[in-house]
Amino acid sequence: MSLVKVWEKEIKGKLYAVGDIHGCYNLLMNRLNEIGFDFENDLLVAVGDLVDRGTQNLECVELLSKPWFTSVRGNHEDLCIWGRCDYPSKRCHISNGGEWFYELGAEDQFQIAKKFSALPIALEVNHNGKKYGFVHGHIEQNDWDEFKQALTNPFSKKIDGRSPADLAIWGRDRLDLDNLQYTHVKGIDAVIMGHTVTQKPCKRDNCYWIDTGAVHWGTMTILDLSKV
Repeated sequence: MSLVKVWEKEIKGKLYAVGDIHGCYNLLMNRLNEIGFDFENDLLVAVGDLVDRGTQNLECVELLSKPWFTSVRGNHEDLCIWGRCDYPSKRCHISNGGEWFYELGAEDQFQIAKKFSALPIALEVNHNGKKYGFVHGHIEQNDWDEFKQALTNPFSKKIDGRSPADLAIWGRDRLDLDNLQYTHVKGIDAVIMGHTVTQKPCKRDNCYWIDTGAVHWGTMTILDLSKV
């Protein structure tokens, strides 16, 4: 498992990002058709939370086998991983739309958790001369390289008892515009996140939040990163 991944494959077409999918497979495919997504040449990066709350969770897991799709790990992927062996995590998961997972057989649960464990916490993609960063919930540092180092260093200090990976997956603080410790993130052109539901995409400095409540309101944001 690599906590930080740098995308190595050539992207011949466009680079897109999609907000939290949460089991809304048909909605995703309809949106991709609406924007003219090129399945042969474009790449779609999800900001995590592929599953739970919606009804097409297995279809969304299968997206990870598609060459045009990749994702970082969200907190709902984390709940699938931990819920198999940790009862408080399982209870939290079920109360947040994860009951479908525990209706599966043990082997299917294991295989899905294995796929989710392989997802990076942070993904870096270079495209058309720009560098894009993807993380599910939060970036604590105002420097992309420092953020990556904190994730990969096993001796990184915890903040309020939370590890760098836990903060990245579960945190939300940077979206609080009154919190002035957060500024432009150096070393990256844009950081794309989800996790916190907003009625429309939000931007702070060079950070973007694109979870616009697909499972709640049917509004799924797909961002053309050439326009960011």
